[in-house]
Amino acid sequence: MVKKLTLFIFIVFSLVNCGYSPMYSDNTNKNFEIYNLELEGNNEVNNIIKNKLEKYNNNNSEKKYIVKIKTYYKKISATKNSTGRTTHFKLVVDLSLSYKRFNLDEDKQEKEISFSESLIIKKNQNNFEQNDYEKIVIKNMSELLINKVILYLGRS
Repeated sequence: MVKKLTLFIFIVFSLVNCGYSPMYSDNTNKNFEIYNLELEGNNEVNNIIKNKLEKYNNNNSEKKYIVKIKTYYKKISATKNSTGRTTHFKLVVDLSLSYKRFNLDEDKQEKEISFSESLIIKKNQNNFEQNDYEKIVIKNMSELLINKVILYLGRS
């Protein structure tokens, strides 16, 4: 009994102290600042992006970026049944990132990169539930995209 208890305590302490943390947990990588942010495209996606990037506005970092983000949201009919009614939708959120460093001694060349997320969902007969589910999916895909942007800017 004492051996089992000791083994259990050892396993608990070794798992707790192993240093594991999820990759996208907090994105505490604040080694850059967004000096100027311009958003174009889908308002729902842009509001999520703006809220996530607020903490990178005034952190007095050496790396300062001028960022332009264009977002696109598409809802495409993915599959149809024999009567021609849509049974599945494909939701696509695209993000185009244009950025350049805001330093006088650096070159002012603008760089561009695109990110995309998509998901196929089943059409719900209840339109209200369908719209709520689509909003949740759009929010999740937008957060995934902005996490990719934060990691990309933190590494450049």
